[in-house]
Amino acid sequence: MSKIISGRYGGLYIANPKHSIRPTTGKVKEYIFNVLQNLEGRRVIDLFCGTGALGIEALSHNAEHVTFVDNNSRSIQLSYSNLESIKAPDNTWKCIKSDVLKFFQRDKNKYDIILADPPYELELNETFFNLCREHLNPEALLILEYSRRGKFTSGEWEAIKKKKMGDTIVYIFSMTS
Repeated sequence: MSKIISGRYGGLYIANPKHSIRPTTGKVKEYIFNVLQNLEGRRVIDLFCGTGALGIEALSHNAEHVTFVDNNSRSIQLSYSNLESIKAPDNTWKCIKSDVLKFFQRDKNKYDIILADPPYELELNETFFNLCREHLNPEALLILEYSRRGKFTSGEWEAIKKKKMGDTIVYIFSMTS
């Protein structure tokens, strides 16, 4: 079980996976949401959602709506179960089983925050970052949790904050950078 760090659902627990994914640690979640603070009225998307921990933390911090996307059906089911277990109102979230790039090619929505925690072995390219840019509102943020050994090509994106935490680096990219 993983604990929701703070906010409306703070202190509640969500289930961990029984399949091979790497859940976000409490320390990393705490850093991300200390930077983000209150998300009231914000539309958030949790890419490569795994357990749904990042998106659930966003709901706990008053996000208006969170979309959870993962191509693994077990991850989507786990995210759904975790949302049900904390009794998050149905109109505040949606779970979608899809490859992230294919989802973005179909999706017409704009978001205020993208939370991305891809598998560490996945090499992100400019296509991913360009699609993120197309789906973000002005002054929006992209939060990327990635392996410090991982490689990605972000194109014109520059991190406004970068924090190393063990094998993980949290990058915070701004649309205005």
